[in-house]
Amino acid sequence: MDMERKLAAVMATDIVGFAGLVSRDETGTLERLERLKCDVIEMLVGAHRGRVFKSTGDGFLAEFSSTMEAVSCAVGIQRASALAALQSGNEEVFVLRVGVSVGDVVVQGDDLLADGVNVAARLEAMAEPGGIAVSGDVMAQIKGKVDLPLEDCGYKRLKDTDAQIHVYMTQSSPGKVAGFLDFDEEDLAKMIIQGGCLCGAIRYEVHAPPISTGYCHCSCCRKFSGSMVNAWTAFPRSAFRFLHEEPSYVTSSPIAERGFCSKCGASLTYKMVRPGKTAYLVVHTSSLDEPGNFAPSVHSGIESKISWFDILDDLPRTRSSDSKVLQEAWASVGLPDPETWGPWPSRRMYFDEVGTIDLRASLHMPKISAETSAQPRH
Repeated sequence: MDMERKLAAVMATDIVGFAGLVSRDETGTLERLERLKCDVIEMLVGAHRGRVFKSTGDGFLAEFSSTMEAVSCAVGIQRASALAALQSGNEEVFVLRVGVSVGDVVVQGDDLLADGVNVAARLEAMAEPGGIAVSGDVMAQIKGKVDLPLEDCGYKRLKDTDAQIHVYMTQSSPGKVAGFLDFDEEDLAKMIIQGGCLCGAIRYEVHAPPISTGYCHCSCCRKFSGSMVNAWTAFPRSAFRFLHEEPSYVTSSPIAERGFCSKCGASLTYKMVRPGKTAYLVVHTSSLDEPGNFAPSVHSGIESKISWFDILDDLPRTRSSDSKVLQEAWASVGLPDPETWGPWPSRRMYFDEVGTIDLRASLHMPKISAETSAQPRH
């Protein structure tokens, strides 16, 4: 029988000593497992353009089309777990092992089978608590490209019946948090990224490095930011929180909401709402306290770039239609043709005949009078 095969990077995770944690506090442990699944595993896998294809109770298997993305996701998961352990001050914390392999897999519906999956599971079992283990094939693809302290541990086998695997692993050091990420309070303070609006009413902080950065030239971003180009930085949602007030939101197109401060008007965030919740949140780089640390790495929406405005650099330039994420989002609202994308297809959905926002009630805005409605639109 013909079987569908493909090459994939596979990541396997597992919680150390999970049975013991359940025996001591079943309800609390299962609640924390659900938060780990939703707020860390699924979010970070999605943010790195991967897919969780199997859950084994306290373990998860995910596939990625890019080995680099798989390893970056593994580092993000261990960093999030280590930070959660440090911040909680609780002895009953989750400590994970993670393994990453790349190889041939067999597709069976939503599931994946064969050596590519089996090797990832073997590597996960070999990893130290709080650590990451990767195969020699993975190491060959990420060497010099990922800042991860991996040591050559030679060829190993988990069971006598297994084939030997060339293993590279992180090595833990004694400290407050198990694993190769040994944070202390000073490290934690340095790692927190902060930002906010012009008047200071809205403040936020992020406990993870950005997923990506860039410039956007699309017409939606131009109109919302009031600039010829908008610099953006994307962070994992699970690592992002508002400290006091949250922004007000406006549905700027059928697929996205944008956040702003209702007191000073500062543009702050962008989040996609179609076809579902995304794993990341985009902020205006200018709203960060130290925007100089987040240089753009790509130009997007280049089809809408203003002809008399240019940035002379050698960064990659992409069109909105090149994005699979945008393709899926716009198709989900019945607009698969890129020529229909932008603020204008949704104009009648969110703006009335005098150009006022239909979301006034949710934003606590007063009803616009007839005299006001005679003013020019902006």
